[in-house]
Amino acid sequence: MTPTFCRALVATPILCVLLTLQAVADDSGGAPPPNFVPELSLSYVDPLSGERISCAGDCRKLSVPAWVELEVRLRVVNENGIPWPDGVAWDLWFDQPLHPFPGVDLADCRDSENGSVDLDCWQSLTARIEWAKWKKLVADRVCVPEDPEACRDVTLTVPMDPGFEGSRGRGVYSFAAWVDRFGVAVESDEFDNFAGPIRVKVQEPTGPSSSVPSALDNGGGGGVEAAPSPKPYVVHLLPGHAETTFSLSSMRSSTSLEFSPAYNGEVSVQVRVTEAPEKIEVEVRKISTGAILARGTGRVQVQLDGVLGGVDLKDDRRLEVVVSLAQGSRGSRGIIEVDYPQRVVYRRTE
Repeated sequence: MTPTFCRALVATPILCVLLTLQAVADDSGGAPPPNFVPELSLSYVDPLSGERISCAGDCRKLSVPAWVELEVRLRVVNENGIPWPDGVAWDLWFDQPLHPFPGVDLADCRDSENGSVDLDCWQSLTARIEWAKWKKLVADRVCVPEDPEACRDVTLTVPMDPGFEGSRGRGVYSFAAWVDRFGVAVESDEFDNFAGPIRVKVQEPTGPSSSVPSALDNGGGGGVEAAPSPKPYVVHLLPGHAETTFSLSSMRSSTSLEFSPAYNGEVSVQVRVTEAPEKIEVEVRKISTGAILARGTGRVQVQLDGVLGGVDLKDDRRLEVVVSLAQGSRGSRGIIEVDYPQRVVYRRTE
């Protein structure tokens, strides 16, 4: 999890508060977090019958003729159905016979009535995963979404080599894919980001007519390349900004500004009094529950800074800054400003 920190930026008077959150949001008005699920399917055209043979869904084993061109299609679906403006990276292995989340099901941690995630249960599940080990592995192919649509639906063509030295034996492939392996996007369920493994056994060549394809084809899958390292890209956060003016009096003692961070990162809340420097109270709240996540008070300026982390907003993206007159204050005017992580851009490093 991302460590929290606190930083004071303005001298008088400021209360700097740790925000121990993990936020998910975009421009869609606080819609639920995304849930990226990979759909991995394999197929080839039988050289004798001309029929296309497919392995998808629950299929876990496939036998193919030597040197046939296997089409490997990876489609990434957001099962929450909410449009997601940014791309999402994925990794594809030709020989990965293991699964990172055996027996892990987030459904066990969800409240049956409101669907919220129990934090202790979620942490117990994540503690069972060997994250460090998996994040060190180098995939055979990685898709870097420099174009947001580049990695949504990709087909690769892989020649089936009977001499391939797989971990399960000679001529045995184990295809597997992992979407968002490094957790760039916060999702409602991270444990369905892995597809496979699908075991593919290559038959021995039967005659001199067998031919050897000369290359692996990306099939129009822009952004896909051989992976020189576990993570051959960096992710840059792009900030979002929200602001509004306020005027408080005995008739209207509080006001609020809603905002929706999309990614982990720094959040800065600044409330400046421009007229009538009466004492004000500032709170950052989760709208759905009313839970107070941070609080500060002041007469001229209140600033709350922190780094998002944890799972507080795993099922709900909506936050608000609430500004109220402190007890005994008569009225005040000013500006509320919030900066938060809203978009990401992927860039190759190698």
